[in-house]
Amino acid sequence: MTGIGNVQLSVNLTGNDVHNMRIARTASGMGTPSGGFLWDPTTRSILKREETDKQNDDNLTFLFEYRALLNSRVQTLITQLSNALASDLDVAMNATNSYAWAADRPAMNGLSTNTFEDAGAARTAYNFLIGWTTQSNVGANGIAGNQVPSTNANMTFTGTGTSINARGTAGIVTAQTGNIDNLNITNLYSGNPVFLYGNQDAEAAAGNDSDNRLNDTFNGPLGAAAAQSQAKNLFEKVLFDSLSSIEYKAVLSSGLFKTLVVAASSSLPTGSQAQASFNLSYQGSQDGGAVTINLDKLTCFYHS
Repeated sequence: MTGIGNVQLSVNLTGNDVHNMRIARTASGMGTPSGGFLWDPTTRSILKREETDKQNDDNLTFLFEYRALLNSRVQTLITQLSNALASDLDVAMNATNSYAWAADRPAMNGLSTNTFEDAGAARTAYNFLIGWTTQSNVGANGIAGNQVPSTNANMTFTGTGTSINARGTAGIVTAQTGNIDNLNITNLYSGNPVFLYGNQDAEAAAGNDSDNRLNDTFNGPLGAAAAQSQAKNLFEKVLFDSLSSIEYKAVLSSGLFKTLVVAASSSLPTGSQAQASFNLSYQGSQDGGAVTINLDKLTCFYHS
C-alpha cells in the first residue's frame, strides 16, 4: 500500500540535508508501487526549530530598535532641558527684583561705577534658586542694597527636598548640592496621569517676586497646564511638557530614565557667568513614582 509504510519509517538518518532528501525521495518514488509522499518527523522538528530561531531573531531586532527609539527620546529631552536651563540662567542674571534689593536693577549687572563695584553673583544665585524653592534664610547683610565682593552672601533655600545652601560673596557664589524638587507622577497607565511638582512657588503666591519669576514664557494652554502642575521655571515646564505626553510613558516605565545629567551655562559680555548642572532619575513603577531633581552644582561669578 502506498503512503506511510515500513519502507519509509525504516530509513536511517545520514549526514545529508534532510530537507533535500525528502524532496528527492518523494519525487523518485511517485512512479513505483511503494511510492508516495514521505513523512519524516525529524525534518518537521528541524524546520520548526529554524522557524523559532527566525522569530527570536526578529523579536530581538525589534527590541533593539525599540530601545534605540527610547534612547533617542531621552537624548532629545536632555537637549531640550539644557536649552531651557540656559534660558533660566539668562533670566536670573538679567532680571530685576525690586522686592529683594533696594534699587531696581539687573541682577548681575548691578549699578557699578568707576569708583564703586556693585557685584551681582549673590543676586543672580538668589534669582535662580528662588525660582525653584522657598527662601528660608539669608546671611549677614543678605543680598539687599549695594553689594561689594566682601559682603557675606550666604543663603539657604528649602522645599520638599533637602535644603540648598548658597555660600560665598557677592562676587562669587556656589550652591551646595541636594534634592531641589520632585515631579510626582500618579496613574501613569491606569487612568488619567497626574503630574505635580513638590515645591510650590510660594514667593510668587505672596506677590514678592513678580520681577524674577522664571516662568514668564508660560503662554497658551501648555503654559497654563505647567503652572497648574507647579512648574516654576522653564526647565520644569519643558520637563512637564515632555513627560506628560503619551510617547514618554514608555521611557519612564522602561528604566532608561536614570541618572540623566543636564548642564548649561550663560555669560554676559562683561565676563560674568552662571553655570548649573542637574541630575534626574525616575523612581517608581509603571503606574507612578517620582522624578527626583538634584542640583549637582550652581556657580555664579561676577566680573566687571
